Amino acid sequence: MKRLINWKEFIVLFVVIGGIYYLTKSLLVTGGILAILLLIDGLLRQYDNKKRGEKQADEIKRKLEE
Repeated sequence: MKRLINWKEFIVLFVVIGGIYYLTKSLLVTGGILAILLLIDGLLRQYDNKKRGEKQADEIKRKLEE
């Protein structure tokens, strides 16, 4: 399965990693913060996709009722 890479997000991620490492000077702390940020990002994406799916289902239901 081929996945498309969003290069803007990829670059932003590395800038954030560099900034966190610059502030903390520790790979473990940087890794921990990065893991938390990626977890939050995944949860927000899942929530957004769920809301979009519900919205599309409501639109289809309205069109079928008309």
